[in-house]
Amino acid sequence: MKKLNYIFLILFTFFISVNTAKASEGIVYSPRSCFGITYGIHEGHWHQAIIQNGQYVATGDPIYTYPCTPSNDPTLKTLLVNNNNIPLSDKMEFQTYDESAIIIASPTYQYAKIEYENNKKLNIGNNKITIKITSAGGLTKTYELNIIRKKILSTNNNIKKITIDGQSYKFKNNTIQDLFITSNHKSLNIKATPEDKTAKITIQGNENLKPGDNTITITCQAENGDKQNYYIKFHKSLAITDIIGTIIGIFILALPIIIIIAIIVHKNKKKYINNSRRYKHYKL
Repeated sequence: MKKLNYIFLILFTFFISVNTAKASEGIVYSPRSCFGITYGIHEGHWHQAIIQNGQYVATGDPIYTYPCTPSNDPTLKTLLVNNNNIPLSDKMEFQTYDESAIIIASPTYQYAKIEYENNKKLNIGNNKITIKITSAGGLTKTYELNIIRKKILSTNNNIKKITIDGQSYKFKNNTIQDLFITSNHKSLNIKATPEDKTAKITIQGNENLKPGDNTITITCQAENGDKQNYYIKFHKSLAITDIIGTIIGIFILALPIIIIIAIIVHKNKKKYINNSRRYKHYKL
């Protein structure tokens, strides 16, 4: 009985040593594909194989059973992320606005070992997760899942505050109207503050303002691109300097005409005086 136990111990030790032996890299024979993975024979055992320099080369531990059996299937059957079914491939991608992800991965062979992080807090941008499946026979396959958390963009395109030439105003139905402004400036000093700091303000029509009715358009664009227009409608009156300038301008334009009229009047007057003297001479 002791002799049988001794023999059993030797055989068990030999079996363990063979199974834990690592394969040396080398060219494999009889390559074949099972479950999307290439296998081949090297040094009398099956190995997973990769292509190097146009040849299949053994990699990983030896496999002591035929790899193309259901129990050796190391593939995913289904993958759910926050109840969304993900199309399977070696490298997968999923986009979401959620702050966390619940991941449910199921192997094709129910007794295969599967390792992954099933509950993950998501950062803005890329969040990479590795899913590793080990079959009952020791075959392994690794999947890469990249969950892209997108930032929720603000839709706020409201203007919080506006000042015109230092004075505060309020919009009514997105419009400020019935303003009368006396200024010799060609533009107004407008400061518009959005409710959301990510929004952008643009102003159109605030250049080369003319006397009379004017409309300035202020556009507030939210972070997500939505736009809302606001309007400033006002009447610009002439300032004193503008009035004086206008008078001087009119005078300068009219000066040649005034001079011509003065010359004509002077000539007519002179002619009239000469005619009057001539008339008096004849009368005498």
